[in-house]
Amino acid sequence: MKRFEAAGPAGSLAVRGSGRGPDALRRADRYIGTPYSYGGGTPDGPGTGFCDGTNGYANGRCAAESTVGFDCSSLVQYGYWPDVQLPRTAAAQYNATSNRPVARGDLKPGDLVFWADRPGFIYHVGLYAGEGRVLHAPRTGRDVQLQPLDTAMPSADYHGATRA
Repeated sequence: MKRFEAAGPAGSLAVRGSGRGPDALRRADRYIGTPYSYGGGTPDGPGTGFCDGTNGYANGRCAAESTVGFDCSSLVQYGYWPDVQLPRTAAAQYNATSNRPVARGDLKPGDLVFWADRPGFIYHVGLYAGEGRVLHAPRTGRDVQLQPLDTAMPSADYHGATRA
């Protein structure tokens, strides 16, 4: 198994401000370019994941078991750890922070942004990076990246944002 090393120096993303949110964003940004690994990653850094019958596959094979990286929620968890010990999954992170909602027009660097399917299940989380962008681990076959918030995931699935 190939081990992943951080793609760039910490601070490769210009993050303004101070506090937990900007600090979490700075910590996570060092992993831009890291592969997505379903179920992979921990508060200590990238790790291999697993396949669950639906997720973690590429070209018909389980890619997550041999890919060292992060999934969306482990990247967010890593960014905030140990100052804020967020739970492991996107849905659990939403539940843990939903009492601190943030309107889209009031987003600040490091805010957690969430997407949900039609029934309301939270399936994705990323870190707001400022200037209408999100830092996230999108899906199997992609790398941790910075993308416009409006195109990171289906815009109709945008569920909201919270502050950790």
